[in-house]
Amino acid sequence: MTVSPLIILLAGSRELPEPGIVPGTLADIALNIAEGPVIVRHGACPGERSADQAAADWIREYGTRYGITEDPMPADWDHCAPDCPPAPGHRRRKASGDTAHPGLLPDYCPTAGPRRNGLMVAKLPRPDWMVAFPAPTGPSYGTRNCMRQASDAGLAIYVITA
Repeated sequence: MTVSPLIILLAGSRELPEPGIVPGTLADIALNIAEGPVIVRHGACPGERSADQAAADWIREYGTRYGITEDPMPADWDHCAPDCPPAPGHRRRKASGDTAHPGLLPDYCPTAGPRRNGLMVAKLPRPDWMVAFPAPTGPSYGTRNCMRQASDAGLAIYVITA
């Protein structure tokens, strides 16, 4: 009998104080919860302390051993959606050294992250549930936006804090 993969939507801060909590959570899911393969869908946000990066790095190194693969869905910071307000004024200029909004252009669309979050929630097959790693201090705008969209779609959300 073939077991369908467990699809987990993962979202988290770009600045986790303890990014090691992400691999530990994934290992726990694989060993103690999943009854077969696991697919982790995440936003591919780069950064040394990013939840997405911690997940991606761990999956690339240990995923095969635990039956976990990733489904990275990076935001398209370079392009606006058809319903974005016309320029000028809508797009944001990148600060010097900005790594949070990867792309080729010197500015970015501020709706790219929320748009990507909606795509991660709606992509078929839909996630079974969500695991979220919001920053313990500060707003964690992107993570909380993804949590709202997941909640609106009826997904159970498990919040993990360090």
